[in-house]
Amino acid sequence: MTQRLAVALVAVLSSNAFAQSVIATGGDMPGRPEQPAQHSIDGRVGMVLGGSDVGDANGFSIGAAGGLGYRIGDVTLGGTFDYYRVGDGSDETQQRRGRASRLGAAARYSFANLGADSNAICDFWGELGAGYEHIDWMHGGVLDRPSVELALGFDFGGRGDRDRAGRRHSGGYYMAFRTFLAEAPAQPDAMATCGGPCDTATTPSRTDVTMFFDFGVHFGH
Repeated sequence: MTQRLAVALVAVLSSNAFAQSVIATGGDMPGRPEQPAQHSIDGRVGMVLGGSDVGDANGFSIGAAGGLGYRIGDVTLGGTFDYYRVGDGSDETQQRRGRASRLGAAARYSFANLGADSNAICDFWGELGAGYEHIDWMHGGVLDRPSVELALGFDFGGRGDRDRAGRRHSGGYYMAFRTFLAEAPAQPDAMATCGGPCDTATTPSRTDVTMFFDFGVHFGH
């Protein structure tokens, strides 16, 4: 009986001493690690391929895209820039062609990743943003309008060793599907019609949907 009491007393004193040392040093209890949020600069440059939509002028589109942001944990805030073709498809007899440039801001959230301490980068993310689109038509006329951006994408790559400042440079590839939603220009003479089999005629939709496959390289530290 005396031996059991002695063993129990030693265990209690040992746990109490360990707890006091943890409090004195400001450490964390085992099993509850707290890691600081990742802070990094994120840049990317790439190409976009898809279809642009400006009122009744829609067709194949190709262009360039870029962005620069600042990441804290799983959230990245930054700016975006896109430059791409707009206009009718190649099968149209009277083609309307132009160029669009879009400047925007977006918030990106990482749904799943390998963590900031991993040497490899594998990141699945979603993005929501807003911007302003400027369109110049080749035969005259401009169109300025706001638009909303939705995107889903993946990042792949790697991180190097820490430099003297404690930063880790990173780089790799990304791919994403992006959509721009904007209001189409008004068509005062538009009539309610059936563009296909329907039971109710309506006027053309005022919502333009531009969809891109976006791919390129990302870099940061």
